[in-house]
Amino acid sequence: LVNNVKSGVLLVCTMSLACWGQAPLPLSCQQGLKMLNSQDPAGAAAPLEKCVREAPGRAEPYVLLCAAYQMQGNADALFRTASEAARKFPQEERFFEVVGTYGGRLKRYEEAIGSLTPAVERWPETAKLRSLLESLHLARGMELLDGGANAAALTHLEQAATLAPGDVEAHLNLGRALHNLHRLPEALEAFEKAARLNPDLPLVQFHRGLTLYSLGEFEAARQALALEVAANPQYVPARLFHGLALMGLGLWEAALPELTIAADRSPADAAAQYALGRCALRLGQLELAETRLRKTIALDPEDPAPVNLLVRLLRQTERREEAETLAARARELSRATRRAAPGEIRFESYRKTPR
Repeated sequence: LVNNVKSGVLLVCTMSLACWGQAPLPLSCQQGLKMLNSQDPAGAAAPLEKCVREAPGRAEPYVLLCAAYQMQGNADALFRTASEAARKFPQEERFFEVVGTYGGRLKRYEEAIGSLTPAVERWPETAKLRSLLESLHLARGMELLDGGANAAALTHLEQAATLAPGDVEAHLNLGRALHNLHRLPEALEAFEKAARLNPDLPLVQFHRGLTLYSLGEFEAARQALALEVAANPQYVPARLFHGLALMGLGLWEAALPELTIAADRSPADAAAQYALGRCALRLGQLELAETRLRKTIALDPEDPAPVNLLVRLLRQTERREEAETLAARARELSRATRRAAPGEIRFESYRKTPR
């Protein structure tokens, strides 16, 4: 028995080839097996590679060669050999387990998924293969999601959630992909399921709250985001959207401390600076509002919204000359960013939602 504890994959090598019940294998196989049993996997590799070539219709040489690569810790060669064996011997379940395990470790997700998908169809009752395929879809989906390929990520994350309905990470990341694709009701369903599976999962309440806020359900968003802030007070986006939800409910004074924390902790985040500027202006804290609005404009000079708000403040404080200069600039920015056709009204978000 060759047992590599770190890999979690077992490959069986017998002391004799006779018990495999077919015609004797070439001498190269016997030489390779002898070296394996002497704990010399590096020396065994060459004769076992020859054995594979000399007995192309037999699975046993592939088992031995995989064992040699596994004992060496040669993951690339092991994955390549097991993949080839899985294609040649689709009735051999053990090769697919190796492909799934090492495909994930090597981040060769697509290759491993292509191999394991028909295997799971062949052996639907084999929990190990199903779990490996789900993990591969989840890992590939998250990789694509983090790279901004939301539509491609969605395909894999849907597969992961289907294969493992109880996997909270699958549902959480499925919700992220759906939210990024502006499929908000479906995203909320995914986040709600993740929250039911594990209400204490980090960021699950944030994602619920963010989606509820995007849907205009400010009270439900406030409740979810308050849970996230309580559990994870250092997470700035939760502070920001908690403050925005409070603003949406008209609770401006309650929003101010949250937005102050968000803006102070994220000085380069234009959305946080703008939210604090809006709130401060509404509460009559004009000096704070002006500081934050000017900072927003410096961070995002192409956005007309903070410019327009600063124009209002300047007019309130009788600084009309600067106000008119900025008003002209705001009009130019608005024309540059306007996408609606003549006679058409189109509503667009004034901010970029952090993910």
